[in-house]
This record gives sequence, C-alpha cells and structure tokens, in this order.
Amino acid sequence: MSSSKRYPFKFLDAYSREDEDIFFGRDEEVEALYQMVFQTDLILIFGASGTGKTSLIQCGLASKFQPYEWLALSIRRGDNLNASLDKALSSSEPGARELPEGDNLDWLNDGSDQPSTASTTKSDSTLAQQLKNLYLRHFKPIFLIFDQFEELYILGEKAEQDQFIESVREILRSEQPVKIILSIREEYLGYLYEFERKVPELLRKKLRIEPMNLGKVQSVVSGIGRLPQSNVQLEAGQEAAIGQGIFEKLKGREHTRTIELPYLQVFLDKLYLHISQDTERQVDALFTRAALQEMGDIGDVLRDFLDEQVQQNARTLQTSPETIKKLLAPFVTLDGTKDPLSATQLHSRLPELPPEFITRALQAFQNSRILRFDEKEQRYEVAHDSLARQIATYQDAEDVALQKAGQMIRTQLLIEDKDREVFSEKQLLFMEPYLGRLELKGEEKEWIEQSRAYWQVERDAQLERERAELEKAREQAERERGMREAAEKNESRALQRTRLAILVSIGALGLALFAGWSFIQANAAREDAKNQANNAKQKQKQAERNQAIADSLQKIAKVNAALAKAQASRANKNAEQAEAALRLQLEAERATKRQQLQTFQAQASDFRSKKQYDAALDAYRNALPLAEDVKAKSTLQSAIQQCEQDKRENDFALNKERGLRLIEINECKAARKYLEAARKIKPDAAIDAALKQCGY
Repeated sequence: MSSSKRYPFKFLDAYSREDEDIFFGRDEEVEALYQMVFQTDLILIFGASGTGKTSLIQCGLASKFQPYEWLALSIRRGDNLNASLDKALSSSEPGARELPEGDNLDWLNDGSDQPSTASTTKSDSTLAQQLKNLYLRHFKPIFLIFDQFEELYILGEKAEQDQFIESVREILRSEQPVKIILSIREEYLGYLYEFERKVPELLRKKLRIEPMNLGKVQSVVSGIGRLPQSNVQLEAGQEAAIGQGIFEKLKGREHTRTIELPYLQVFLDKLYLHISQDTERQVDALFTRAALQEMGDIGDVLRDFLDEQVQQNARTLQTSPETIKKLLAPFVTLDGTKDPLSATQLHSRLPELPPEFITRALQAFQNSRILRFDEKEQRYEVAHDSLARQIATYQDAEDVALQKAGQMIRTQLLIEDKDREVFSEKQLLFMEPYLGRLELKGEEKEWIEQSRAYWQVERDAQLERERAELEKAREQAERERGMREAAEKNESRALQRTRLAILVSIGALGLALFAGWSFIQANAAREDAKNQANNAKQKQKQAERNQAIADSLQKIAKVNAALAKAQASRANKNAEQAEAALRLQLEAERATKRQQLQTFQAQASDFRSKKQYDAALDAYRNALPLAEDVKAKSTLQSAIQQCEQDKRENDFALNKERGLRLIEINECKAARKYLEAARKIKPDAAIDAALKQCGY
C-alpha cells in the first residue's frame, strides 16, 4: 500500500480542518452556517447528540476560510467557562506571551508612531482590551467557539452563568471583529431562557443540525469511495446500493428516516475490520454488497462496541467487567452527558480502587477509544455524547444516589440568595453519606453548614420550648397541690369549729335544764329564792344567746366546708389538667418516635427494594429501639431476619452469576473468588461443577 494513502474514517473523533478531504454529507449545513457568519455576530447551533455539530464547525466552517481570515478559539467549560474564556484570550496560540500591563497596542489603530490620545484616555474593560490586543496581534477576525455549551447548565452554578451572559453582552458591544458561536444539544435549549432575556440576539440566527438521512449517508459513502488517497474503495457501480444497505442495517426495524452519525462512524470502522482483519487500519479494503451482507444483523452498534471493549479491558486489566463499568460510570451525568474528570477526581470517587490501577485503566480506556484525554485541561472525558448515553446504563443505585446528591446541591445554589431556602432535614440526611465523595465548592459547603446550623438551632429551640412547657406544667401542678392542701386544712378547721359549737350548745342545754330545776325549787320557797329565779332567767337568756351563737357558728362551718370542698374540687381539676399536659407531652414524644420509626421503616423498604441490603439493615436496626410494643418489635425482628436472608440470597446470586460469567471467558482465577464466596453461603451443584471445570 502506498504511504500516501490514509484511513478515511474518524470513528468517534470530531473532524478538523485537516480532514476537509474526507468530510462529506454536510454541504448544505456548512453553506448555511457560512452565510450566517456575515449576517450576525452571535450564532446558535443546536441538534441532538451525535449529529456532528463539532465537526461542522471545526472542519466544515473552518475549511470555508483561508488561514488569514480565521482565528478560531475553541473553548470548553473546564472548571469554569469564564476562566476558560480568559485563559483562551490570554494565550491564543502556543508560545504567545501576555502583554505587559499598560501595553495595549492602541498605537496600531491609526498607523502613527505615537499612541492615540483618545485611546490612551479611554478606559476599556479587561475583556474588551483582551479582544482588542488579540485582534491587533493577529489582524484576523476572531471566532469564539463554545463547544458543548450545555455543560454550563449541567455543571455550572448560577453565578458562573450570569457572569458569562454579561461577558457575551460586553463582547457584542466591543466593536471588535469577533464572532461568537455556541453549540448546544437541543434538549437543553429551554435552559437559555434567562440568556435570551438579557441577550435578545441569541435566537435570531440559529441552525439546527439534522441527523443523517439516506441521501447524506450515500453522500458520505460515495465520497469516501471516490478519494484516490483512501485505503477504502467501493465496489464499482454499487456505491448507492452500498450506502442504502448501510443505512438500512443501521435503521434496523425502526420506522425512521434518519440515523445517528456516531452509529455510522462506528459501523464503517467495524465493516473495514470485518473485511481487512487489520486492527492497524493500514491495508486496503474493498467495500462490497456481499461483504455488507456478511455483517448480518448488527443490533445496537454502539452498545455492542462498548460491551466488547468492557470485556476486552477486563481481560487486559485482569479484573471483572463490573469493575470496568464502575470505573466508567462517573464520567457521565444522570442526564447521560459527559462529565470530564481528572485521575485524582476519579480516585476520590472510587477510593476503594488503588491509584496505580486507576492510572492503568485510564490508559487502557484511551487505547480502546472509549475515553479521550484533554492535555490542556488535564482531564479525561467520554469520546462522544452518544457513547456517554450508553455508559449511563452502567450506573448502579450508589452512583445514581451520589449524582442526585450533587445535583440537589447544585440546583439549590442556582436559586437567588433572597429566595433560597435551607436544605430540609430529610435532604441533609440523604446527602450526608455522599458529601465526602463530592467535590463541593466553597459556596456549596457554606450553604450545607448553614442548613445544618439552622436545623440545630430549630432543634435546640424546640427542646427548650418543650422543657419550658414541662417546667411550667410542673409548677402549675405544685401550685394546685398547695391549694388542695390549704383547702384540706380549711375544711379541718371548719370541722373543729363545728364540734366546738355543738359542745357549746350541749352546755347551754344543760344550763337550761338546771335553770328549770332551780325554778321548781324556787316555787317551794318563792320568798327565799326570788333572787335565784331572776338569775336563772338571765342565765336562760344567756343560754338562748349561746344557742344562737352556736347555730351561727354551725352555719359558718357549713359555708367554710362548702368553700373548702369547692377549692378542693378546683385543685383536683387543675391537677388533672397538669396531668393531661404531661400526658400530651408524653404522647408528643411517642408520636415523634413513631414518626422516626416510620421514616426508618420507609428508608429500609426503599433500600430493600433497590437491593441495598446493608443500608436496609441499618435502617431496620435504627427502627428497632423505637418500637413501642412487643408486636412491633417482633415484626421488625422478622423483617431484619428476612432482609438478612434476602441479602444472603442476593450475594449468592451475584457471586454465582459473576463467577459463571468469568468461567465463560476462561477467567478461572478471577471466577474462583466469586464462586467460593457463593458456595460459603449455600451449596450449589452448578458452582461445584464450574470449580471442577477449572480444576479446583
């Protein structure tokens, strides 16, 4: 094969200016974008993942300009889009030096040898000055290309978004030859509402990139076949039929008129390997209808490719496919988009894996074309968004929970400070296990701490209120007890007075009887006892007065007894109220315990349904001390026993399945660990047979 020939397929890599000769099928979109460049300074390109937005700009549009007409700065978010923009403007090409402070090249504006008076007196912003210096250094129109712009909304905070919008407004006002091109996945267009409100030009010139239809696929295939320097040729006269055959295979049984570009790229590479058997992609290959038919039913090309690479990397790294999937899962978000990570960040997400093993794995993933490495950002990312959607299916419940915790925090921080609420206690409880694995920013950490402090103050205040109410109830009960004792004393004194009155009455009656006897004796000796008769009458009158006094005292005693009884009744009622308050307090405490019990039971049920048995057992055991009766405790103990049994069954099934899968690919050494772990749980004939097959 001639050394001038080249392999014409880019697999999942984007096309660049150097690939102009092998970039086919996008002529209409390239021309439309080229015309827009002269109509506006702000262009929005959108389309589904895998439609080739990046290639359209970096190859299609770039090839329409001569090098002296085009200074393109491709900018990705990195850690912060505003910082990435500043970095791109400060060092626009390798070896470019930053200008000394005050050296703004304004003297180039009028061609004179002296600085312009107007320009030296006018104070430009840092961003405007950077753009001016950049243009005067190169004398080329500047194209600021923000690729995968959705990352600003998936990973960025509101402050970062607001700052970038202000930067765009400033760039559009700068009167410099600057074009801004934003490339975004169409499902994130709704996130641009605030952007368009502040920058109305945003949606005035936009271009939607459609998926590949039959005509475009035939154009790609025919174009490749016509290249004299390509090591891939097409069967003469069958170019259109081969293109249609490829389209039909990729479309499968789906009723659709389009296919995704990444599927086409992967399939063309797969077809070449099927024909040439050359993994170095150096030898010539002839695409024929017969060779295409030999491919059979191809199924899901990207899924098959990814599964093959997972198995291959598992063998290369001498580990299980599950470990490979665990390594890949952190590189995608819950939405199935790319989430670039450094090796250090990946290790913080997976602390159970040795750093040297992670380093070897990352290199293997690069070699397999699953990940690519960004030298500038020192980060790894999934090779393509379409591949990221496939990897998203590898995320287990723990990965999803980790990302949900991070998403929950980021979403809360997007709200304006004046409208933002602290995290609820339930949210804090959910996030707590994952905070150590999340790379939280200063504002995020601060808001979590503020939320914790807020609820601690609330709990302390509630506890203080409960203590005060309890103390108040105790004091009231003590006062009522004192009143009851006082009433009892009054009643006792009233009874004593009543007894005294009765004794006085009895004495008065005795005196009256004695007076009567004296009167009879006086009749016998009237003359001798007149004085005594008069005295008897006086004594009788005194006795009557004493009787009246005794009656009055008896009435007073009865009134005092009634008052004492009423006071005792009120005291008893107040005491009952105090006891009722105490009962309500105890009932509130029991209700709190029941609520906690229900929460732990709900958590346990949720964890159990997700087969997170260790977490479920912890929740059940936390619930057990809160059970109030024997029946509830018995139910929880039964649930714990059943959950432990489910865990054993699940561990047995997982270990058995993993072991048998490894046996199928002749990884006996790795399989033995899983099979023996399963056999420890319970005996199984299939496991014994598998171990015997491996000689154990």
